[in-house]
Amino acid sequence: MVDKDSLDIKKRHRHDLILMVSVLLLCALFFLVQRLYMGGQPQAEELYAVISLDGDVIFRCRLSEFQSSRDEEELREASEIYDEELLSFSKEGVEVRTPIGYNIISCSQDEEGSQGIYCTAADCPDKVCMDTGLIVSETEPIVCLPHRLIARLER
Repeated sequence: MVDKDSLDIKKRHRHDLILMVSVLLLCALFFLVQRLYMGGQPQAEELYAVISLDGDVIFRCRLSEFQSSRDEEELREASEIYDEELLSFSKEGVEVRTPIGYNIISCSQDEEGSQGIYCTAADCPDKVCMDTGLIVSETEPIVCLPHRLIARLER
């Protein structure tokens, strides 16, 4: 004679197994659909250089146009956002001048040819913004806390 409790336990194990397999199949289906739609499209979205002061965006420009701009008028035309009161163009890049201090943000390429931005000059006491170096990823910003400035890349 078979014990009723052992039958209930076997049924519960079978239902748990069916549930786990169903969840795994749904995850695999989701991953496959995501790969088909996202993986099939090229990730060639253009990068933008974005400079914020006190949380407000004061400069936004395509990185390629930022790098190729020769003068302030050309850069102003290429930019989506260009705060003329705070920004000016110099040979080194975009100069951000506030009553607190100044930073110069420039555009360059690394050894692999990836474009990025870096802080060329600043009059802050610690120069952490300059020590950040060239950033080529959207995940790492240039931050100057004394000047309340953030420079970053975004798509």
